[in-house]
Order: sequence, then C-alpha cells, then structure tokens
Amino acid sequence: MEGFLCVSAIAGIVVLVFFFYLLNTARKKGNKDTNQFGKKEYTPVYVAIADKPDAIIRGMNKFIAEAQKTETAGDKWRWIPMMIFFAGIGLALVDVFIMLIGYSSAFVFFAGGFALWIAAFIMARNLRRSDLLDFHPRYHKTKDILHTLRDDLKPGATFLGHLDLTGSMLQTKVARETKDTQNRTTQIFNDPWLSLKAKLYDGNVLRVTAIQKTKKRKSYWKRSRISGKSKLKPEKFKGSQQELKVRIVVNPEAYIIKPNNQFSQGRDVGRYKIEQLSAEGGMINVMAVSPFEEADHEHILGFLKSAYTLLERKAA
Repeated sequence: MEGFLCVSAIAGIVVLVFFFYLLNTARKKGNKDTNQFGKKEYTPVYVAIADKPDAIIRGMNKFIAEAQKTETAGDKWRWIPMMIFFAGIGLALVDVFIMLIGYSSAFVFFAGGFALWIAAFIMARNLRRSDLLDFHPRYHKTKDILHTLRDDLKPGATFLGHLDLTGSMLQTKVARETKDTQNRTTQIFNDPWLSLKAKLYDGNVLRVTAIQKTKKRKSYWKRSRISGKSKLKPEKFKGSQQELKVRIVVNPEAYIIKPNNQFSQGRDVGRYKIEQLSAEGGMINVMAVSPFEEADHEHILGFLKSAYTLLERKAA
C-alpha cells in the first residue's frame, strides 16, 4: 500500500505539470515570445523586391494570408494533446480502482496512461513550436512605403531591392568587434533591412537604404574578488540606432540642385539627424541617423520629401 501511495504521489505531480503545460499550450500564446534581451521575436522573412509596386504588395499580402491559413488549419489539433492527456488519466484510474477493491495491480494501466501523457507532451510541444509569430511591423510599414511611392515611379518601372527581416543580430551581420580594457568583446551588427531603388516619373533615380546598427557585448568569465571563483556573465544588449542613406541621381533636364538651410548637415528632420550631405556631380547623397530603435515609414517618407527641397525645377 505504501508503494502505491508513493507512486500515486509521483503520478499526481507529473499529472499537474503536464496539465498546466498542456493548458498553456491549448490556449494561444499570443505571440509574446521574447529573446534573451527581452526583445520581441518575429517571424523571419526575406522579400526580394524586383517587380512593379502592385505586384509586390499583392505578393506580400498573399504571403501573410497563406501563413495565417496554415496556422488556422493547425489550430484544430490544439486540443488533441489535452484529450490524450485525459485518456491517460482514465487508464491510470483503472489501476486505482483495482487497488481500491482489494486486488493487487501490476500498474499496467498506469504505465499505459504514462505513455499517453508522454505522447500528449510531445505533440503539444510540436504544436507550440509551429505557432506563427507576428510579422515584424517593418513588414507592413514597407508595404506603406511602396504604396506611397508607386505613383512617383516612371510608367512601367519597377522597384529593385530587398526587405530583410531575418534578424538584426545574426552572426552573418557582424560588421566588427571591439575589446575593452577588461578584454570584453563587443560586437557591432550592421543590418541593411531595407534597400530600394527606383526610376521616378520626373527622371530622377532614387536609392534608399535603411540600416539598423546594434551593439551586443558577448558573454565572458569574471573572477570574483571575494571567493576567487569564476562566473559566466551573460550577453548584454548595448543599444541600437537607425541609419538612413538616400541617393538621388538628378535628372539634369528637369532640375538644378539648390542647397538650403532647412535641409543641411547637422539639421534634424523628423526622427533623423543629417550627419553627411553631398550635392556634387549631379547627385544628392545623404546619410542620417536616428537614436530610436524604430523609425516609422512616415519619418522615412517625410525625410525623402525634405530631401527634394534641394531640387529646383528648371523653367520650361
């Protein structure tokens, strides 16, 4: 009897753990997953931009619809692990009933129930991993940029470029590494997440590149001055900023470049500050930075509109 009570106690703990895990999985996660720095994680997406604006936007909308359709189809399986779990409880209770009526039990039914719990756990874990994370806000904001600029394109022209939302701190995006006086390594990531090139209706050629620059200090071992023991310090997020590069190859038949004080080096334009500005050789080259981790599409479009104040249309 004591052995039965011991097994029952262990089984009760296992049942509770499985139950709360499955209950949490059966309900939608709400896409609140975060990485080790507390930053929200999004579905990694890479979009090659090489088509007419409307075709690109339709493709991006279709991709979201298909991803959501796939997840919705999988939602009908979300409660299956819970049903398997309760079936396992039913089998385990058979052994309990056998013991209560005075017969000895080999715990065969309990073993079967435990096997069902394991199956429910594995299935729930796989379903949880297959949950679709939210699309990054930049995905939708890029669509807004394309939608706004499409009327300025030369008839029949296409956009060229990419939208890279695969992650801003991938090892392939490490630009350089630095070491401080304590020999701690800091990685600087360079993520050109948006690149656009287009020939405009007025004959100008526009190129826009939005870059996220991020710093991360790698984990390192630190020895305690008191105990003398070494302790592994975790990675640390050191901040990020946005960088915007704009180039306008000016159509000499339509415009002349005329500098002004409103759009000049050192000036703030929306969330950006102009760090570099060149208006030579028939081209306008601008590099601006923003201390904010995100710069909405309105600020990018507003910056492009301000850059056009450097152009003066020639008299007919």
